Amino acid sequence: MMKKMILLLALLLLLPCLAQGIGGGMDGDSGSVPKVIYTKPAYGSVLDLTGKDKVVFEWQMVPIPSGNREAYKFVLFKGDGYEEVSSRTIDPRTFSAEVPADKFEYGASYRWYVKQRDAKTLVWSQYDSWYFKIVKK
Repeated sequence: MMKKMILLLALLLLLPCLAQGIGGGMDGDSGSVPKVIYTKPAYGSVLDLTGKDKVVFEWQMVPIPSGNREAYKFVLFKGDGYEEVSSRTIDPRTFSAEVPADKFEYGASYRWYVKQRDAKTLVWSQYDSWYFKIVKK
């Protein structure tokens, strides 16, 4: 009987915390901020940079977080590791990032992602990584 009372008391004490989003509640997690939808370069694409001076990364302007969008975060890595090529915070009304062609190596693979931050909760969205390869034809 005593164990049941202690368990009930513990649950009553935890419920307000869970309702406020503390310790794994629904509010305040990155799942509540929509993922950014990428458009180019396409997943798995092969890019020929011959005669080009930059690579343009683009994404859609929607979906917007419920608390409005504060900013985007663009990150580009070489290979599967964490060798960062470019990283920057981008204005919430901008839907692209440019990286100079001289930052890329022929034959190398790269991955990139963009996430958005909710202006009200200050939570970043989850993201998917998109891969592409640089070739010289």
